[in-house]
Amino acid sequence: MRRREVDEADRGVTMPTRLLERRVGEAEAGARLVDALQGWLGDLLGEPVPMARVRALVSAGAARVDGLVARAPGRVLRRGEHVAADVVPERLRSRARALDRPFVLTPERVLYDDGFVLAVDKPPGLPTHATADPSRPSLAGHVERFLRERGSDAVPAVHQRLDRDTSGVVLFGVDAAANAGLARAFAGRRAEKTYLAITARPTRQPRSYYRVEAPLDAAGPGSEGVRVGGRDAKPAVTDVVVREVLEEALLVEARPLTGRRHQVRAHLAHAGVPILGDRVYSRWAGPSGSNVPRLMLHARRLALPHPTTGEPLVIESPIPEDFAAVLAGLRRRWE
Repeated sequence: MRRREVDEADRGVTMPTRLLERRVGEAEAGARLVDALQGWLGDLLGEPVPMARVRALVSAGAARVDGLVARAPGRVLRRGEHVAADVVPERLRSRARALDRPFVLTPERVLYDDGFVLAVDKPPGLPTHATADPSRPSLAGHVERFLRERGSDAVPAVHQRLDRDTSGVVLFGVDAAANAGLARAFAGRRAEKTYLAITARPTRQPRSYYRVEAPLDAAGPGSEGVRVGGRDAKPAVTDVVVREVLEEALLVEARPLTGRRHQVRAHLAHAGVPILGDRVYSRWAGPSGSNVPRLMLHARRLALPHPTTGEPLVIESPIPEDFAAVLAGLRRRWE
């Protein structure tokens, strides 16, 4: 196998290209080119490759059969044919998977545990739920493994979710007796969620407190976001408190009173203060020269009645290092 460097002008970096070469055997004879390539590329990379990426590779003319470029993904292969493809491994990995960060759930990450519920300090770069890709890790999967290692066969129940790049408190039910109470608390709006966000600063002096009331429709632009308004929009309300005003940014506290998908992100963008690092709801990359590694949103606090006793339960997550570093940098720039 040979390697050569190619320039990816669209990304401004050079990335290694690898040559895949295979001879069509009995197992692949009669298969479509994309199906055979998907299997071979998965073996080459050691992980599943999305079919959309394989189709794009073939359509771009990167695959050859017996030395001739094959641009038809559905081309049927014959036994003995020689298939070759120039591939850039990083381009074959799903965008979401490429942004995932390694994580190990240790006791230090557990914020609360009483045998009925388990609260975990979720890091950024990790999906809360399992995804369609079984090889991708998730916080729920880590929690299940953590419980097994402690000798428990409980299957954690997820009653809330944070986006992959959002950090902070996530609460799991780990005893069946807790699930009904958790469901009532979240569905009945008795769970009070408090987020911290670093946002853009508007041109006008921001108010110290305001409420965003804007219905959200799940059928947003593309498949990633939601939109304000629309025929199927549902009511959504978020209270916003400005905690700190900097020269180029704000530190705000957001308290969603409803539980819509992407509610805090969409509402802050709608109010003219998009969250730094949010590529879905803002094209602004942040102040010039600042290093914003991800979505600057942190689930700081969760308060709700305990699902079995009814007693007040308050769980807080410390501010993560990357969030604190961005905030400190913005403060230094202002000073």
